[in-house]
Amino acid sequence: MLNSIVKWSIAQRWLVVIASILISVWGFLVLTQMPLDVFPNFAPPQVEIMTEAPGLAPEEVESLVTRPIESVINGTPGLEALRSASAVGLSAVRATFSLDTEIYRARQLVTERLQQARSQLPQGVEDPEVLPVSSPLGWTVKYAFTSETTPLMEVWRIVNWQVKNRLLAVPGVSNIVIFGGDERQYQVLVSPDKLKAFNVSLDDVTKAAQAANANAPGGFLITPDQETLVRGVGRIESIEQLKKSVIKAKNGTPVLLEQVADVQIGAALKRGDGSSAGKKAVILTVNKQPTADTPSVTKAAEAAMEELKASLPKDVKVTETFRQEDFIEASLKNVEEALRDGTIIVCVILILFLMNWRTVIITLSAIPVSLLLGMLILNWTGQGINTMTLGGLVVAIGSVVDDAIVDMENSYRRLRENQIAGNPVPPLQVVFNSSVEVRVSVLFSTIIIAVVFAPIFALSGVEGRIFTPMGIAYLLSIVASTSVALTLTPALCALLLVNQRLPTTETWVERFSQRLYRPLLQFAIRRPKIILTGAIA
Repeated sequence: MLNSIVKWSIAQRWLVVIASILISVWGFLVLTQMPLDVFPNFAPPQVEIMTEAPGLAPEEVESLVTRPIESVINGTPGLEALRSASAVGLSAVRATFSLDTEIYRARQLVTERLQQARSQLPQGVEDPEVLPVSSPLGWTVKYAFTSETTPLMEVWRIVNWQVKNRLLAVPGVSNIVIFGGDERQYQVLVSPDKLKAFNVSLDDVTKAAQAANANAPGGFLITPDQETLVRGVGRIESIEQLKKSVIKAKNGTPVLLEQVADVQIGAALKRGDGSSAGKKAVILTVNKQPTADTPSVTKAAEAAMEELKASLPKDVKVTETFRQEDFIEASLKNVEEALRDGTIIVCVILILFLMNWRTVIITLSAIPVSLLLGMLILNWTGQGINTMTLGGLVVAIGSVVDDAIVDMENSYRRLRENQIAGNPVPPLQVVFNSSVEVRVSVLFSTIIIAVVFAPIFALSGVEGRIFTPMGIAYLLSIVASTSVALTLTPALCALLLVNQRLPTTETWVERFSQRLYRPLLQFAIRRPKIILTGAIA
């Protein structure tokens, strides 16, 4: 079969060359559209559940909130691990599923089971919330908001109500996390002495404060020709209205909220803080969805932020403190440099040894065609571009050209010998015979490389998820280079070397290298025991 492939490639050499060019162009277009990330998606599907329990100590949160949630989550199909953490007023549960579990199915199963936990939670505990889908490396971009004159409470309000909502509308964004600054609150600071003087309980104050921020439904007023909605508008619009809220009436005289408490606007209790360049700041983090393309999400978020800057106070400064795409760009730059250096080295060596531009073109054509063909197959398998797949390409650069060098050099040498002998054999037949001679060695070297890389695919867990894409990218490039050596290289040899006058003598580099190598080779043949003993030692 390999002989037939080589024979067809030589006979249809122009078709093979044109097809290779088209595949390279197609591969380049696909390469520019493949999703980019720093690392492969190595984390298993995870569902995070957060539950607020105001006023409860960590021990109470653990026994009254976390354990009931864990009990209902246990036994979910595909569940592999369940971890939790209980803090003051907060419960966090993380459910980890098997790698083959679809994340949205896992979230649906967890949500259904959480319905059972709601009836077991104490009064006053908020309903459990399933956090948005995210990845361990979901941090796409971070911003720090600082100001010289605008209070951080106002900065936090702007970021939470304007910036956050706009960025959540960006495609690919899963969550926005804000910390630092001061969260604005309407605070009712009760005086125990005044409560006692007016005979008012703390529960009465709480109910009055809650009622001051709610509208009351009143049903419908039905007349013969229309139906009118009746409601009580009680939602406050200023702190003065909150102060005038009635707690209860005593002997016909209302007891107002301001009579028993100091009502003010203040900052919520802080848990952590944020700073930038030594100044207090509001920090905003944009998290992307696991399957989203990092550069696309980053550019869309940055464009949205540029639109928002015009609406911010003039003294509010927005600083981009983290940008994941920078790591990807650095990785791409490293690959470009490695590809450039590898190409230059191969060119120099081929020119020195062969002194022929035709052989350089034949050999170097294997690099872009092999790598782009490998990336095409990689895209079909559902893989993206990341530091591991790029690392596989870097490692493969030196290997993809080997098969082409062996095939081309053999054809070049045979054609030269054939010309010196007086052309007893047709040149195309010489190219065919030369390619057939090396086909087994080319195929055998590919098999050896696949066997050497096989242990990478045996890795399990996080290690397997990280390193498998690198092995896949490398092997696909090597397999593609083997295909190129059996098709494109013979075709180019038939086009560029056949019917051309080749040098009749070896280059000075070849002669010098043979003078150095021949004595070493003869010594190894005459003294094999010494060589083997040294190798064993």
